[in-house]
Amino acid sequence: MKSSIKNSDTFLSYLKELPNYMTIFMGTILFVAAGPMLIEMSRTTGYSTGDLSLIFTFFPSGLVAGQLTSIFYNRKFRKITIILFGYIIIICMLVLLANIRHLYLFYALYLLTGYASGVIWIQATKYILENKIKNKDRLTTIFLSFNPLAYIVAPFITSSLINNGISWRYLYYILAGMAVIALVLYMVFKHDWRGRVLNPEEERISFRKIFYKRRLNIIFILGCLALLFYWISEAIIAVWSPTFLRSEKLFDIQTAGFAISIFWIAVLAGRIIISFFAGKIRADYIILALSVLAAAAMSVFILLETTYGTLIAIGFAGLGCSAIVTLGISSVGTIYEKGRGVLASIIFAVASMGTSLAPLITRSISGLSMTWSIIAAPLAIGVTALIFLVKIIYENRSKEK
Repeated sequence: MKSSIKNSDTFLSYLKELPNYMTIFMGTILFVAAGPMLIEMSRTTGYSTGDLSLIFTFFPSGLVAGQLTSIFYNRKFRKITIILFGYIIIICMLVLLANIRHLYLFYALYLLTGYASGVIWIQATKYILENKIKNKDRLTTIFLSFNPLAYIVAPFITSSLINNGISWRYLYYILAGMAVIALVLYMVFKHDWRGRVLNPEEERISFRKIFYKRRLNIIFILGCLALLFYWISEAIIAVWSPTFLRSEKLFDIQTAGFAISIFWIAVLAGRIIISFFAGKIRADYIILALSVLAAAAMSVFILLETTYGTLIAIGFAGLGCSAIVTLGISSVGTIYEKGRGVLASIIFAVASMGTSLAPLITRSISGLSMTWSIIAAPLAIGVTALIFLVKIIYENRSKEK
């Protein structure tokens, strides 16, 4: 029987995707929330901030594994079933994180939490892509906007705990409560969670059928490499710069957290601004210009000594970073006509790989110089600009042949 459901752009149709918005919010806040309190964690556990910062490598490593294996669960289970079990696992992991004291158990639990988050992330993305809402650009923009929103909220939660003398361990109880809310939202808005599998198994497309054109393969690889370096830069600014600001510029935890909030407010504002003319100018040109702006602003952010100058510079860095992800995913993810699900998994895996590498880079460099460890951010996004420049030149020349 053919579906009689028509495309719907009503407010209610957008509201029904609230659980999926919450998944983007949760996946991000789980990753960044502990960033501003590494110093407090170090004082009470006896582990160095460098060792503790590796939790930001284990989480996205688990995220990559979860995103790449998520599709296999769909062959036996419905999306909603996978999501509900995933959130139950996350809630259990967060309660354990609030109570354990051994560093390696911390790493293991962050890895498992990241894995469950990666599985849920792909399922939520599939919900969005399969939605009957006609204006997919608007829906996707709302969906992805909950990523910077989490970055804005996370420092306030962390700094509020520390400034009120509350143990940093209570952060994990707060996050567990958020996960419970997300789980309940899915049960409320996705009423078919008890039903049988309604959608047939997706057609399996071989890699050979997708990656059969050498020219497109080169463009795709260049795009993925550029996004890899972008995510390294973004992760360094989002996770490591609070520690840099507190240890090198002697910011208090509230001001350091406020700086990161400014960065993500600028990212959110930039996405709104760019959305008005994103279809009128080639995406790669916009990304190149934004990458140059971000690299320059990050460099100024590191060099300035004044508080207000630092806050203004990180705001411009946020504007530069604003639409690189959204336009980059659109540019790279639509290169091929088939296998969009496979391409999305690869791109998200590249994203998580970049965020996994960032703490390793900062940890290895910070032992020599804290300043040089943060300089890796503008250098990485400079590489992003360079690769997109090469991508533009290659595409233009290959079209002429």
